[in-house]
Amino acid sequence: MLDIYFKEILDNFEKEKTKPFKNNDLVNKIRNDLPKEIMKFLNDNFTVKGACGVNSWPNTPWITIIHNSFDSSQEALILQYNFDTEKSILSLSVILRLKDMNEYVSLKNFLTDSLNDTNLNDFCIDKNNSSNKIISKNYSYNQINDIELKSDLDFIIPVYMKLSSLLNSSIKEESAKSQTHTSKKEIRDIHINYIKEISYPNDITNPKEFFTDKNIEKIIKCNVSITDYKEILFKIINNSKYNLNNILNEYDLNFNKLKTRDKVLIYAKSFTDTEYKSVGRLLGSYSFNMIRIDDRLPSPLIITSIIHELSHFLLEKILKEIMMKIISSNDTPLISAYVKILLEDNDLNYLLDEYCAHSVEGRFALYGFQDYSSFNYKLGQIADLYSNEDIEYTLILANTFAQDIKNIMEDFIDEDLREDIKEEFLKLKEQPQYEQLELEIESRLDGDYFVEAIGILLTSGISESLNNPQKLERYMSKYQI
Repeated sequence: MLDIYFKEILDNFEKEKTKPFKNNDLVNKIRNDLPKEIMKFLNDNFTVKGACGVNSWPNTPWITIIHNSFDSSQEALILQYNFDTEKSILSLSVILRLKDMNEYVSLKNFLTDSLNDTNLNDFCIDKNNSSNKIISKNYSYNQINDIELKSDLDFIIPVYMKLSSLLNSSIKEESAKSQTHTSKKEIRDIHINYIKEISYPNDITNPKEFFTDKNIEKIIKCNVSITDYKEILFKIINNSKYNLNNILNEYDLNFNKLKTRDKVLIYAKSFTDTEYKSVGRLLGSYSFNMIRIDDRLPSPLIITSIIHELSHFLLEKILKEIMMKIISSNDTPLISAYVKILLEDNDLNYLLDEYCAHSVEGRFALYGFQDYSSFNYKLGQIADLYSNEDIEYTLILANTFAQDIKNIMEDFIDEDLREDIKEEFLKLKEQPQYEQLELEIESRLDGDYFVEAIGILLTSGISESLNNPQKLERYMSKYQI
């Protein structure tokens, strides 16, 4: 029966994707029938789940098997069946998921090295540190039969349990070490281990694999819905809350007693690395998942600079999440580099990024302290190169993203914290200036118009990246650090 289910998915998934998602029979088989069939060959110590989207079709489905000794699927070894429905290939892999990505490479090497003297039959060790796979095996369509599937499952379970035991021991050791950590840290010195999310069956790390005709077509079509987009925003908020709670608990912090700028700083750290600098002319910068803010600034400007640079991060994050959904890949240095290049090398996209960040920053600054300086500088450089219509459309799209990023931040920077920020501004000797307020707009794109604009934005990165392969490789290497 396993082979019948697997072949039915490979045979029919692409066709079924063109039909309504709700109450689809194949979705039900992936979510319910196939996991039940797999459980017949496992004991009650395992959990099997079929993944086939939430409210809409994913690019490909997958099946996960996890031992119940793992408290969370976010830090575990997973057995996973992946379906390449375009090539009619099935794969079975042991996948590593970790919260602390700083330990990922060393722990993966530790686990793969433990298999050096193990007979792996037709399974292959994956030595690529950008991949979350430990070992895997591919099945061509004609190789999918019950005898081989059941034999491989019987073989891989003991290997999986051996690796799980090693991983659990390592997790317990690290947990014991962290519990002995009692020293207080300054907020500026706190570092967070960000979870690498595993939401899709693939990790596209090679430009040749990324820039296929099929993927380019997917990017151009931008087959995402507003519901998908809202789910992405919701996930970003929840991940930040998860990280923030971990920080407060791990360092035993009383949030209400923190300084206003430390509250904003720790909020930024819940998204990405954020640190202070003390040299250079720039108030702040964001690049390669790192926000840097000059600590010589007065507190209110430190606060708004953090918000400004965090906005750059969030726009990049939103676009990466959309890209990941379109091509059905987890985040990789390649996807990060692609999005960075499309925002950096295209004049209008660069303008969009700056306007968005200034608009978000302005929401939380005291009235009259709004600042659009870097936007104005870029606009002055390119105003004669583009039509007024192009620039106006760019600003409306930028404002659409800005409004959504403001909503993300307002989930944390509530009315009370905004009042505290205003109090910080009132300590400044400078007087408010109101000219910059004229740059604020209310217009935004909605529905299909917004999705179409996202598609155009993401598509612009294709030529920018293909024309700069060395830059793409260089940026990929920086995201791997």
